[in-house]
Amino acid sequence: MLEHYLEWYRYTLEAFDYPVYNVRDFSDIEKVIVAGMGGSGIVGDMLATIASDLGNIAVHVFKDFYLPKKLVDSKTFVLSISYSGNTLETISSTAVALEFGAKVGVVASGGRLLDIAKTRRLPYTTVRSGLVPRLALPMMLVAAIKLLSNCSVNVIPLQTLRSSVEILSKINEASSVAREIASVVLQSSIPTIVATTRYQALALRFKNELNENSKIPVKVEIIPELFHNDIVGWEASKLKDVVVLIDSDIDYENILVNFYEDYLRSLSIKTYILKLIGNIIERSLYGSLIAGIASVYIAQRRGLDPLTTKSIAMYKNVLKNLETEVFKYYNVST
Repeated sequence: MLEHYLEWYRYTLEAFDYPVYNVRDFSDIEKVIVAGMGGSGIVGDMLATIASDLGNIAVHVFKDFYLPKKLVDSKTFVLSISYSGNTLETISSTAVALEFGAKVGVVASGGRLLDIAKTRRLPYTTVRSGLVPRLALPMMLVAAIKLLSNCSVNVIPLQTLRSSVEILSKINEASSVAREIASVVLQSSIPTIVATTRYQALALRFKNELNENSKIPVKVEIIPELFHNDIVGWEASKLKDVVVLIDSDIDYENILVNFYEDYLRSLSIKTYILKLIGNIIERSLYGSLIAGIASVYIAQRRGLDPLTTKSIAMYKNVLKNLETEVFKYYNVST
């Protein structure tokens, strides 16, 4: 698995050449909704974060079997992302979006979602197959932005994205930082990841990587909200665990990050500050690369297979028996 993280740069450059099919002009779009789950859904979280900083179109993320009708109107583009193309929640929410008359595009490596796109002649693009979804993050992000751009939904300039992915070539640096973080997290039972709202998606990605690859539970806290609740939870806690804080590219936010680190250290809680460089795309991608590599290192040290996710497989078996009920409830079909 580690070798795929180390190939992210090459894989991501390939993604700029993925063709987009059934291209249409949607230049009147005012907002984008990303439907997706897990390792595919995090692409939406990251896209929304990046778009809020660099884009002119609002991006929302909804992770369920449906989309709220009031969220969809004639100027909404629904981007459905499922690496496998067989994620039931995403298939169902896509069907709901189509029922509402939404404009829909698809990013997948295959599966039923791709079949829907081809049958309905929806804009779609296919990504490199043979991976698990969490390994395909940067490729799916590039594919998603390229699909939107080709359909005149200009969330983020492609040229900005292209220059930003160069950060993924810093493999040696990322691996070195990942080893440091792995050593810290291995001292933990339930580590906490802290970031500002600006990097909430990255914090979530970090948590997810540790969950799936390292098989450990993880807590996420977000600045400044944590100062109104989470911070108090440490006051009388018997738990003295590890906190990884992600720095920001805004000075005043880093003052808050440093304040929280000092406070935690005063309580004898071990801390590590992940310092990133570049714009919000570069920081999000590079931080994700570090998180992925670190989570594999931890799995290796614990003697675990980072690829195996037995509990998710159990959930998917439950879903097989729910499909008819879900489609019946939302009165949709594929």
